[in-house]
Amino acid sequence: MRKPLRVLLAGGGSGGHIQPSLAIASALRALDPTIELLYVGSRLPLDASLIQSAGLPFVGLFTGKIRRYFHWRNFTDPFLMLFGFFQSFWIVAQFWPDVVFAKGGFVSLPVALAAFFLRRPIVLHESDQVMGLSNRIVARLAQRICVGFPEVMQGNSKATHTGNPVRLSIQRGDAKRGYQLTHFHTQKPIVLVWGGSQGSAEINRLVVGEFHRLKSIFQIIHITGLGKKTELQGLDYAQFEYVDQDLPHFYVIADIVVGRAGANSLYELALLQKPNILIPLKSAAHNHQALNADYFERMGASVIYKGDSLNDVLLALWNNSAQQDSMRVALRKLSKPEAAETIANILFEIAGRAQEPCSY
Repeated sequence: MRKPLRVLLAGGGSGGHIQPSLAIASALRALDPTIELLYVGSRLPLDASLIQSAGLPFVGLFTGKIRRYFHWRNFTDPFLMLFGFFQSFWIVAQFWPDVVFAKGGFVSLPVALAAFFLRRPIVLHESDQVMGLSNRIVARLAQRICVGFPEVMQGNSKATHTGNPVRLSIQRGDAKRGYQLTHFHTQKPIVLVWGGSQGSAEINRLVVGEFHRLKSIFQIIHITGLGKKTELQGLDYAQFEYVDQDLPHFYVIADIVVGRAGANSLYELALLQKPNILIPLKSAAHNHQALNADYFERMGASVIYKGDSLNDVLLALWNNSAQQDSMRVALRKLSKPEAAETIANILFEIAGRAQEPCSY
């Protein structure tokens, strides 16, 4: 009787890294219910909460970021990274995975380095339109590189365009529940405004500055981010600091989405075919959100907010039904609902346990 396959998943520090990995974990379990999984994430409370609520064993890693700009943590993070490497070495040696899945970012780097030294195979996933420094290092060590955007690492024999894994539960929104949570109605269009798992002070300021104009035309679901609650209130307005399980219910009733251009969010929009306006995070490393947004706009799937009145941009899109329809067509073409299953099969292949593809 063969021993169960062991897969170690590494990545964290944001919901954008964790949610795709959870989708892959679900696909792995569907392919082989006996599989043994371990998730190594950051020590941020959000990581532990999201991963443990999905029923995965979790280890929080001491980590630090590689920054190429001045920050006081540049003096402390190298020591955390060194400690995190030795911690990773111990974790990999103890769990002894058949394959390591590195989702990317500063959490997966020490795990991938430890896996390399212990001769454990590595599969890397790059979500964005441009590869960050940590992933460029891991890419040299990995047996296979899965990419979310087709233009990334073109010509590299190790690269496979899989798309970005999206939790399929995002499609299971209940409109009735969405209306109950927001106390909204069907007589006015609904706009979902949010800045990703961390929220966005910039987007919040835009909503505050144009609140009365926006509310005169639209009903607004506003997800501010933890600790970023505003003083806004009133009819046709619903404010939440953080949303996880209820997000599908908000998506299903939203006519237009306004938000950041993180890869995870973009591919959720593609899966749901939601007309959208993107406000890329300007301080994102390697300008990856701007590049993600540019690709989606070039494909006709999004509109990038360029600093005009948010109300005017929203109104122009709402009044242009032909543009909304063409956006939905473009989003459908970009969507990769099979991404998690594709990556799961690659993990089995690299681990030497190729399985027959199956749906989940």
